Order: sequence, then structure tokens, then C-alpha cells
Amino acid sequence: MRIGTAKSTKILDTACVNEYKIPLIVMMENAVLSAFKHMDIEENQNYVIVSGVGNNGGDGLGIARQLLAKGKNVEVFIVGKLEKLSECSKINYNILRAMDIKVNIVENGSMDDLKSSIKRSDIVIDCIFGTGLEREVKGIFYDVIKLINENKNKTYSIDVPSGINATTGDILGICIKADKTISFEFYKRGFLKYETKEFIGEVVVEHIGIPEYILEKYDDKEYITDIELIKNNIKAKDKFAFKSDFGKVALFAGSKGFIGAAYIATQAAVKSGSGLTTLISDSYVQDIASQKLCEAMTLDIREDKKVEKLIKGCSAIGFGCGMGDNDDTYNKLGYILKNTTCPIIIDADGLNVLKNKKELLEKNQDRIIITPHLGEMARLTGYSINYIRDNKIDVAKEFANKYKVVVLLKGYETVITNGKYTYINPTGNSAMANGGMGDTLLGMITSFVGQGMTNLMGTVCAAYIHGYIGETLSKDLYTVNATDVINLIPQIMKELSD
Repeated sequence: MRIGTAKSTKILDTACVNEYKIPLIVMMENAVLSAFKHMDIEENQNYVIVSGVGNNGGDGLGIARQLLAKGKNVEVFIVGKLEKLSECSKINYNILRAMDIKVNIVENGSMDDLKSSIKRSDIVIDCIFGTGLEREVKGIFYDVIKLINENKNKTYSIDVPSGINATTGDILGICIKADKTISFEFYKRGFLKYETKEFIGEVVVEHIGIPEYILEKYDDKEYITDIELIKNNIKAKDKFAFKSDFGKVALFAGSKGFIGAAYIATQAAVKSGSGLTTLISDSYVQDIASQKLCEAMTLDIREDKKVEKLIKGCSAIGFGCGMGDNDDTYNKLGYILKNTTCPIIIDADGLNVLKNKKELLEKNQDRIIITPHLGEMARLTGYSINYIRDNKIDVAKEFANKYKVVVLLKGYETVITNGKYTYINPTGNSAMANGGMGDTLLGMITSFVGQGMTNLMGTVCAAYIHGYIGETLSKDLYTVNATDVINLIPQIMKELSD
């Protein structure tokens, strides 16, 4: 699913009209028919259309026509001056007038008729503002939106809830609280902002007949990950394969008091399908973890020659969880990067030691994956947590481009990007909000990349499956912990690869 902004939507519309000679009224009618499919006409009879004077309002007038054709009770209201109707909206307005359908004009002053209509309706269809809104909502428009929110039964918004900046997600003074948003071609980037969740409701993305090659040409290369992408990258196991065909990975993890982090990351790599997995840690961690790890090997980090030989033969290395934010951890990371050429996935303390020493990233381009949460990203970038939360895609892309790394920025709707291509992960929920989940994800990414996936796609797939398992388990469990997720990895990967 593509993600788009107000700008990319406008560019696409302009290209369709000017380059490909697709009339705007044709795209509007396609939008009308696509949105109409989600009007739930089997369960509802009474509809109120509230339109603005732009093209979004024209969508509403067209939907009114389709609902009337199905025998529904429809009341139509236009907010704004009729002389400002866009060309396509005027066409749909004239069709309604020719059909002798009453169109009510909402002006300053009494809105009693609109209020009464809203109260007796099953659904209010919001078509006041589209993706181009950038100014604060004021005057009659503010009053109408407030009236809808206070009196509606349900509200369905077309393309975006009126009052949201489609690009930033900012609420421009006031906003429709939609129960459902039917968006066209793109999942709007502004919907990713935390504060929009109470306004957008269920989001449906519909196509309006724009050919795929046109969409690809004007693609921002930002996507919502879907299960088909994952299935296309998790391959069934060849019956002639050996363990050597599934990668040789190492995990540098753990310290006194953080043995669980080392165990979880290593076990996650094993369960994700790595051919050979080794935990490299200090002897204290090794002695305890080796009693629990039946399918993975362990190695004392002080055995320099053995460690060097092992890591030179690895196809991926995970580093950082539970190691401690200290010079020793930094020196170990530098040693690994100097003596290997394989991808390195850096998490937790591996990131903390880089906050003022990012030269290791600069010297090792195109082979590092970092997996920070918001706090770790704040330390790496110098931005505040609030700024990162509000601009997470741009912050992640900026960092990825600057240091030529893959960034997985954790949180609700995790961002994964290499700077050119960006994926938003839709899976996972708060049942997973407990210790060990990041360690599990580190092990999974290390395993997938070690098995031959690209750095970007291995990270995308691991994040999706990690969250997918959590969602699956949370149907029956109040709390989903790392062990629960790890134990289900082989089953879910089997389902996805068949």
C-alpha cells in the first residue's frame, strides 16, 4: 500500500490530466464509485452529505447521486459559496439540480436544518475539505464540523477527515471525528501521526482507475507493509538444502544481570531458521546461557583467535543487547566492524555507545542496520523525542541517507528505511509492551539477513512477522512476552512460506 502526501496527490492528478489526458471528472466519478462501495447500504437508509466547494465536495455530490439511485434517503448540504464550486463539483451539482434534488446551502447564521438532518441520519458523509487543506479551519466551516461531531451517529470521511493536514497530520483548529475514512490511491502520510488516530477511524484505501505504471512513475517509495510482500520473501525450504544454506550468524549480547537479553536474541535467531547460531559473550553469561541454549553454540568473547575466525565466516552479526553502555562495548563493535564484511545489526547498548562517536557508521556504509527506539534515536540525532515522534519518517530517512544504513525506528507503526525506500510496519500491539521484545527482533533480523535477504527486506520481514505473531497471540493472552513470540516463529514462517 502506497503512502502519499498532499503534494504527491496533486502531482499525480496533474500528470493524469496533462500527460495522460484522463479527464478529472472521470477520476472523480471513479472515486465516487469506489467510495460508494463502503457506504454500508445494506445496513443504513438515511444519509446526509456535507460537501465543500472543492473537488472533495464534488465527490460527495456524486455519492449522493449514487445513494439516491439505490433508493436511500439523502439530504445534501453545501458549505460555502456556490460561485466558488470547482469545475467538476459544478458538473455534479448541476446533475443533482437537473434530477430535481434539493441542495441546501449552509450559510452563516442558523444551522437548525443541518442539525436536525444530522440527528436523524444513520451516516454523515464528510466531503468538506480534501487533501489540499493547509490553513486553520475557521468561521462557518468550524461551526459545521463542530455540529457534525456533536450530533452525528456515524461519520464517513472521503479521502481525509476534514480538518487534517494530509501530509503532516496536524489538526488545523478542528477536525471531523470519522468512524471510517475512504482514502484514494494513497494511505495519507498524515494518518501516521499519533494524534490523528482518534479522527481517522477505520481507513480504507481505494483505487480510482489510475494505471499502475503512472502510479509507479510518481511513487514516493513509501509503503505500508502487507502480508503479500512478506510471503514473496519468505521462501519454502528446498528439500535438498543443508544447514550451510541457511546462514551462519553470531550474536554479541548480554552481561551480568542481562543474561536474558543474550538468551532471547540467540534463541530468536535459532527459531527464525538460521543454519548455525553462536552466542558470543563474557564467560559469566556463557556459563549460564549455554545450559539453556540447546541448538545454539556459545563462545567466550576473550578467546580472540576463535572469535576472529568465527566472525570472519558469518553471514550476519547481531550486536548490543544487554552489553552495557561503556567503552568496552564500543571497542568490541569497532573490532567486529574492522574484522568482518558481513551485515551488522546494532541494537540497544550498541547504539548508545555511538551517540557521540558515529565515525564507525561513517566508515562502514551499506552494511549496518540500526534498531533504535525513540529515546535511542534522540541520543543519536540530537532531536527531541517529541520531534522524532511527529516527524519519524523524515528523521529516519535523513539518518539513513546520511550514514548509508538501514534504520528501524521502533514504536507504533515502526518505520524501516534505507533512505530511498521506506516501509511502515502495521503489525504488533500493546500486549507486546514488555522486556525482551527488542532482543527478539534483533535475533530475527540477524537470522533473516544471514539467510540471504537484503538488509532492508530482512528488516521489513522480521518487523512484520514479529508484530504479526504478537497480534495472533494477543487474541488469547493479556500479555505476550518474548518467549511466547519465539516459540511461534517456526509455525508462522511455515504458514507464510507455503
